[in-house]
Amino acid sequence: MMGMADLRKYYREVQVEVRKVVWPDRRETVQATAMVVVMVLLVALFLWVVDSVLGWAVRQVI
Repeated sequence: MMGMADLRKYYREVQVEVRKVVWPDRRETVQATAMVVVMVLLVALFLWVVDSVLGWAVRQVI
């Protein structure tokens, strides 16, 4: 179990590490978000096509 001294040390170390983080600027954030949206749409389209084809195949067998 962590004592209060350990918690304070941990908190200070976290603060030091957070200061080292290089946060993305607005342009990078917008680009990354757009890429995620595009990839989600592509995967959704792919899964819809696979589901439709498999559904059609099952209906042909039944």
